[in-house]
Amino acid sequence: MTKLKNLPLLIFDLDGTLIDSATDIHSSMNIMLKRHGRATVDRERLVSHIGDGLTKLVNDFFPEFALSSPENTARVNEFLEIYEDLLIEHTVLYPGVYDFLASYKGPKALATNKNIEPTLMIFKHFGLDQFEWVAITGGDSLAERKPSALQLRHAMEKAQYTPEDTWMIGDGRPDMKSAVAASCKKIAVHYGYSKPEELAIFQPDHVLKSFSDLPKLISNQSGF
Repeated sequence: MTKLKNLPLLIFDLDGTLIDSATDIHSSMNIMLKRHGRATVDRERLVSHIGDGLTKLVNDFFPEFALSSPENTARVNEFLEIYEDLLIEHTVLYPGVYDFLASYKGPKALATNKNIEPTLMIFKHFGLDQFEWVAITGGDSLAERKPSALQLRHAMEKAQYTPEDTWMIGDGRPDMKSAVAASCKKIAVHYGYSKPEELAIFQPDHVLKSFSDLPKLISNQSGF
């Protein structure tokens, strides 16, 4: 892909970056916990576990099972059945996301630890699937997920971009770690699910206090 006006390749996280999905994830987890006779959790505690993928999220609340065990896999599948019914009940795009994605002329990709099936369902619901993406990968799309660099390198390969011209934009530790591993620029999201101090240790290149900060940042960097 030819670079357009020196615009960077933007690789986005999903939950806590493009969408606010915490309420539906929280509701789904509490339904499953109740089914198994366990105490429900408050939203803040649930949010603190978002970001490392569904397998890890479920295992955090059923820690007696090994992460890769058949029992944990069964819990993951159970959660997905519940979550798919609530997937878009309260989930929303953050303000400005749709218009920006519709107008951005440079390459963009998605690298989320969310499973690819619910990811694509969310994309279709919000009309994000109509836009051109160089890559859309979920936590179960490739051999490795964030904090591995694999999803980012996959997107860079598809776009024919170098790490120096690639921005990883996300609200979680896995996003920052994957950017470090891929040698990309780190754009830390402060309006998502992680506390700013949790991201500060990665020395992000830039910080977004709201999504509306992104076009300003790109304009300052590349004249977008």
